[in-house]
Amino acid sequence: MRPAVALALVAALASLPARADPGTAALAPFLDAVAACAGRPDLTLAVVGVEPGQTALAREQAEEIRLTVETRLQATGRVRLAAAADVVRIKALREGTTGLSGAEAEGQIRAAFAGDASVFLVEPRRAGETVAFRLQAITRNAACKATSEPVLVPVRIGPGVADVDAVMEQAVRAFTQAAPQAGAVEICPFVAEGGHSTCAAVLTDRLVIALDAEARSANRVLKGARLDVRRKAPGTACEGPVTARGRVLQDRDPGGGPSTWMELEFRRDDAVLAPTGRRRIGTEGLGCDPTPRPFLDHLAATARTDGGRLAVSATATPYAAGQRLEMRIESKAGQSLYCWVVAPDETAYVALPVRGNAASAAPLKAGDVRRYPRGYGLDEIVAGEPFENLFTCFGVAGGLPPDLAARWLAAAPGTDSDARLLPPAEVLDLVDRIRATPGVTEAAARIVVR
Repeated sequence: MRPAVALALVAALASLPARADPGTAALAPFLDAVAACAGRPDLTLAVVGVEPGQTALAREQAEEIRLTVETRLQATGRVRLAAAADVVRIKALREGTTGLSGAEAEGQIRAAFAGDASVFLVEPRRAGETVAFRLQAITRNAACKATSEPVLVPVRIGPGVADVDAVMEQAVRAFTQAAPQAGAVEICPFVAEGGHSTCAAVLTDRLVIALDAEARSANRVLKGARLDVRRKAPGTACEGPVTARGRVLQDRDPGGGPSTWMELEFRRDDAVLAPTGRRRIGTEGLGCDPTPRPFLDHLAATARTDGGRLAVSATATPYAAGQRLEMRIESKAGQSLYCWVVAPDETAYVALPVRGNAASAAPLKAGDVRRYPRGYGLDEIVAGEPFENLFTCFGVAGGLPPDLAARWLAAAPGTDSDARLLPPAEVLDLVDRIRATPGVTEAAARIVVR
C-alpha cells in the first residue's frame, strides 16, 4: 500500500465516531424521560445513590456503584452533575480551611441539591458478580419522576455480601416499628455455631452501637421515648422482657471458599418481633476471624499474650500415664499471678494462688522461674486417664481489682480444701472481666495426657 493511501486510511478511521459504551447508550431513553419531566434538554442531576438501609451492597460497594453511574451519565454528554452525595466532604474541606458559618453551610447544602432532578438507585439486586438496579429521577418540585430500565454494574466482592451495620440498622428499625413502646432491650452475646468465634463479640459490639444510636435518636429524645440498652455478659442469663439474640455461622461456597452468615432477631417473651433471616456478611473490615473453634483453641487464640512479660510451658508434651505433671512459669516482669486449669467443656478450677499459702500469693519478680505444683510446696500431680486441658496464668502488676480478686480466691483451693469447680457461665464471665483489667497479660500451655 502506498504511503499516501495508508495515511488517508488512518485519517478516515480516526474521524469515525468512537464505539459507544453499551451501558452509557442504554441511558438515552431514561434521560429523554427526565428531560421531558424537567422541561429542558440540558440537565443538572444529583446522583444521591442507594438507600442507606439496603443490605444487598456493602457501603464501599454502594459508593463505587454510585460513582460508576455518575461516570456513565457524564459520558452521554447530556448531563451536568450536582454534588448532592458529596456535600459532606465539601463542608468538611471548607471548615478545615477557611471556616464555614451555619448559614453558609445551609446554602451550600441547598446548592448541592439544586439540580433539575435527584437520581436514586432503587431496588439493587445481586446476581453473581453483578448488581442490577433502576435509576429513578424525581424533579425538584416532586411533580414528576422517571424510571430507567434495569442497569447492570459489576461489583468487586463476591455475591450476597451484606454490610453488617446496614443489617443491624435495618433490624433495629424493624424492632422499633414492631415494639414502639419497648423501653428496654437486653442484648444477648452473639453465639458462633459449631464452636467459638472472635466475630461473635464483634457483632455484639456492632449491635450495641446500632441500638445506642436508636436510643439517642432525635425522634426518641423529642418524644421522651426512653430506650435502655443492656448488654449481658457472656455466659449469663439473658431473660429480659425484650431481648436481642444473634448467631454467626460459617459454611463453604460450592467453589470451596468459606462464607460467613449472621442471624439476628428481637424477641418479646416467646414472640419473635424482627428477624433478619440468614444474611451473608463480609468480615474483611470487622477485624475478627469468623472460623468457629473448640473452646480451648479459642481461649488460647484470643489470649492477651506478651512473651516479654510472662511465659508458661509444660515439662512434657504429651504426658504418659503415671508421669508427674509439672508446669514451668517464667515471670519476666514484676506481677501477681492468677492461674487456673480450663477444660474443653468450658469448666475450670483455680490452681494459684492457694488460700492459706502465702508463698503462692507472693508477687513474682522479673527473672523468677517457678515450677507448679512442687515449687509452691503443693502435692505432686500424677497423670492418669487421657485428657487435654489448658493451664493459663494471668499476670497483673499490683494484682486484680479487689472484687475480682475476691471472686478468684473464693473459688481457689485452700491448704486443707479443694478448688471449687467453676461452671461455664462463671468461666466466661471471669475471662471477660479479667481481660478488661488494664495491663493484664496471659500465658497458656496445653496439658495433654495420652
